Amino acid sequence: MHISKYPTFTYGFSVTNPIKLTPSKEISVNEILSIKEFSDFLNLAKKYCNFLETESKMTEIEFLKVIQAHLIELYSFGRNLPSVHLQTCKDFENDIDDNAMKSLLKFTGDRVPFSYYWTVLNAIDMNNLVETGAGDLIDDLGDIYKDLKCVLMIFDTIDSAAKENAIWKFKADFDYHWGDHCIEALSAIHHYLAKNR
Repeated sequence: MHISKYPTFTYGFSVTNPIKLTPSKEISVNEILSIKEFSDFLNLAKKYCNFLETESKMTEIEFLKVIQAHLIELYSFGRNLPSVHLQTCKDFENDIDDNAMKSLLKFTGDRVPFSYYWTVLNAIDMNNLVETGAGDLIDDLGDIYKDLKCVLMIFDTIDSAAKENAIWKFKADFDYHWGDHCIEALSAIHHYLAKNR
């Protein structure tokens, strides 16, 4: 008997068969908060942030393998985050102190065996010549951390409008920022580990 390891979301959220939400199928914030898989995503985001913040006695390879596992789970759940229509126009921007972020990036950089890697820009544009660029693993991991940590801080307030804003930001940040960093980091880590077993 085959048992899938992939999470299946209620309300049509499924890793293997996602259903696009339409306005007629809109889910309320309270319903989203009650979905186990959304709670699982929150826990994964917290674990990722805690892992980067915490000292661990790991080799660089072990660190990459643990980060790879975190990123795979975050991406799997992140791509199915529900959309929410914001009912308030209140801005809940929250940021991490620059010195704290610099310290975290240095701490992360001390635990990885490489930083820079090649990446293809606009990989699906077959009409143009291939353009390459340099990616930065430390920047990738830091940007994912910053996006998640800032939204977690908003989410953890008792204000219901803040929770709504946080749910919206989790989805928007994944779709337009940290999802790209996640995929590029996973590709670089995969290639590094394949050559350094």
